[in-house]
Amino acid sequence: MHCQRASGKTFVSRGSIMRAALIPSLICCLLCGLSPSTYGDTFTVREDDGNKVLVDARFVGEGQGLIALERNDGRIDFIPQQQILDRKAGPDPDPITGAEMISRLTEKFGSDKFRAHTDGSYVIGLVLSEPLPKQFEGKAGVCLKKGATFMKTVEKVFLDFVNDLKIETEKPRFPLVLLIFETDDDFMKFTAEETGGRGLSAGSILGYYSGLSNRLVIRMSECHTFETPLHEAIHQQTYNRGLLHRLSPAPVWFCEGIATGFEGNGDKINGGPLRVSSRYAKAAMRARTVDWDDVVADDKAFRGDILAGEAYAHAWSIHWFLVTKYRKQYVEYLKLLSQKQTLQVDDAKTRMDDFEKIFGKRVGKLQSEFPQTLEQAARKQNVSFGDKSVVGYSISQMNLAEVEMTAMKNQRGGVPEVGGTMRNMSQIRPMSFYVTVETDGGTYAEWFLPNVAPQKISQLPPQLARKPMKGALGGPSETFRVKVKTAVPDSETGKAWQRGQFPVPVWSGN
Repeated sequence: MHCQRASGKTFVSRGSIMRAALIPSLICCLLCGLSPSTYGDTFTVREDDGNKVLVDARFVGEGQGLIALERNDGRIDFIPQQQILDRKAGPDPDPITGAEMISRLTEKFGSDKFRAHTDGSYVIGLVLSEPLPKQFEGKAGVCLKKGATFMKTVEKVFLDFVNDLKIETEKPRFPLVLLIFETDDDFMKFTAEETGGRGLSAGSILGYYSGLSNRLVIRMSECHTFETPLHEAIHQQTYNRGLLHRLSPAPVWFCEGIATGFEGNGDKINGGPLRVSSRYAKAAMRARTVDWDDVVADDKAFRGDILAGEAYAHAWSIHWFLVTKYRKQYVEYLKLLSQKQTLQVDDAKTRMDDFEKIFGKRVGKLQSEFPQTLEQAARKQNVSFGDKSVVGYSISQMNLAEVEMTAMKNQRGGVPEVGGTMRNMSQIRPMSFYVTVETDGGTYAEWFLPNVAPQKISQLPPQLARKPMKGALGGPSETFRVKVKTAVPDSETGKAWQRGQFPVPVWSGN
């Protein structure tokens, strides 16, 4: 058998919630383009097929039968300990530059479908669904620069927060990558591949930060408000500024709590962890299935689509409450979390003991104090918890479309009349849209918009939602939902729609 430089595939767990227990016992090393001058320790590894490979990386942790190796682009690979045959010490790898990161990403996605920009610590990449005509290259460049400006704004507000707490930080060792996927379909495909189908479903994720690849991945439609990029960028800052070690047992409630504490409006960030969030506060007070004890002791509630909403609301609540009312203990607790290492494991008892020892009270007691403190802060900050929902009205975002839809009851067979507006949320080029409103009675209305310019709003003229869905029995309706499909006008799908070949909605019975 001979030794060779390793190549292969890196398994990446879901989003910002990464745990080594989810990693299969196999060699996970995507090792490309490394020159000898960048090598750190050299590990001789036996692959599953018996071959030996040389792996050059920085050792960052061990546990659960695995060792964690950090590559010079910031990725972490896991290797079973029994397959490590030898280790030779060497200097830490020199981190790659922004230009080198762009080169690797271009090779991965293809030069015809990838555009990138680097600015300071940041690399912004745009993954296109189709090759981009020359006349839209300028808009792609503006989109990338807008992303870089936003990331630097996130950096500033994050450092303002931790500096106010007198918490020491460090500079990122690696280029911080933001990948923007033009279409939801490509985003979901990439997400499913990276997460291995674990955790939240790809369709439920608007964006995520990967603790393994160290990259932030989002849908282009999220660049309209930057709400999701803001949340995930805070994760990236937390793990690259020395506050926490990636893939350590830092509780998910803390990681999500600090991220949900920052809120934005467009490309502006107008909130921080001391600001009351009306949305999360209301959700926390309505929660019935999950409580503070559950999320402090265990991360399970964050891993499923059903309980995650309550878990995230509690994460915001706990973090806001502690940094507001127990600031000294909060800083002490953060220092404790910063000492936890990659691949270390904490059981529920350890997590509860860590928490209650530092804050001096049981978790349930602190939760009982929360409502009064919240009410006082909300009054002082002039935050309202009123319900602003309107019957028969919806606003939704999907597949590069933001749709405002109004439905009114019609006396003819209980079929609603629906209409509204749709914005093309693409930052770079015109798109084709097929919009449907589907009712619980098995009927639908449809609109085809063949060519909508970037950021432009188009009317969806009122019509009766009376077309029968495939397989529907028909009947009166009480509720509706909006669905949008998107295509580049000159693509095969776009051309098929122009010929009137639309996908008829299929009745699912709910």
